[in-house]
Amino acid sequence: MKLESLLSMKGGKGDASYANNSQGQAIHAKSMLHLLKEALDGVYLHDPNIPFVVVDLGCSCGINTINVIDVIIKDITKRYEALGFNPPEFSAFFSDLPSNDFNTLFQLLPPFANYGVSMEECLAANNHRSYFAAGVPGSFYRRLFPARSVDVFHSAFSLHWLSQVPDSVQDRRSNAYNKGRVFIHGANDITANSYKKQFQTDLAGLQWTQQTKVGLVSFLGPIFRMLGMILSKR
Repeated sequence: MKLESLLSMKGGKGDASYANNSQGQAIHAKSMLHLLKEALDGVYLHDPNIPFVVVDLGCSCGINTINVIDVIIKDITKRYEALGFNPPEFSAFFSDLPSNDFNTLFQLLPPFANYGVSMEECLAANNHRSYFAAGVPGSFYRRLFPARSVDVFHSAFSLHWLSQVPDSVQDRRSNAYNKGRVFIHGANDITANSYKKQFQTDLAGLQWTQQTKVGLVSFLGPIFRMLGMILSKR
């Protein structure tokens, strides 16, 4: 069975769940908000009559993904308003592997502020969300959306997950064989390089920019303590 059918954060709302044990990620994500907002300033704003699409890749099943979507939408809304435009309608897609607990995530979503009136009233409604929401199960190492259909991709604490376990570390005949361990601490350089090459292959194969309009791809992830890497496609 493929790993993407098995891997996920602990679902539900129990004491051991991701939803109740993701405060550390929230603290680091908050410390990187200035970089996210800085990158969002470079996002192309299209005709406000066209819906604006935001995607969080590797959303998991806690409140952090909802908070970052709120940050992105509020920032983009302010930019439209500063130009004298009414904000567009927003769509937010929450994406993770099929094994993710999307049910718990959707239960955390605030109700949609849909009063049959303007988006401005939706945006002004407290404790309500101002965007349409949907889940997209699948690996971000493959295409998930039509070409040029997304304005902003965001991903935090996800790129350190490889698309697969390198074949060589599972092969008993290989010098990179890792003896069935799920960690590389104490492994030889050949084993470490196998994981490194898999990581490089995964990054080189990412197709997120093919799915953007003239938007932005934002990556936030832990390397050593914390590294924020933001790439914009102009």
